[in-house]
Amino acid sequence: MRCAVGVLLWLTAGAMASFTALAAAPAATEADTALHAPYDGNHWAVLARAQIQARYLPAGLSDDGAILRAVADGTLREAVYPSLQLADDVAFITLKALARSTLDRRKDILGLCRRTDGFHLLLDDTGDCADDAARRLRFEAAAGGAVTCRDCAALGLPTRWERHDRP
Repeated sequence: MRCAVGVLLWLTAGAMASFTALAAAPAATEADTALHAPYDGNHWAVLARAQIQARYLPAGLSDDGAILRAVADGTLREAVYPSLQLADDVAFITLKALARSTLDRRKDILGLCRRTDGFHLLLDDTGDCADDAARRLRFEAAAGGAVTCRDCAALGLPTRWERHDRP
């Protein structure tokens, strides 16, 4: 028991020393706090080891500074890239990060229906690309590889998404 208490005290002292050093450090500037995340915050795409064929970001949210400003002004709930990543017949989208979204925040994986003029994302798990009655987000191709979502504004989602594929 004494050994366990000693170890606990030792760990607590070490943690306090680290906290004290951290608290004494100068405040970081925006340039010092770059995200440098190895992925866009969509853990499902990473877990599935999805072969991402296209990656879109909302217009104006394509760099670390913009992400940090969007968190500060309430556009984003957390400092992650709210990406839309397309892979085969699936789309991975980071809905939980978008503060104004009215869609179920747990709905990070949507069915993908590719079209010659863009693509559709099925909102229901039982949806089928051939079913015209299926609820969907319709993304239409725009200039420069961007897409415009016709249904997104009504659901609190960005309407213009720009293509930013990973190198």
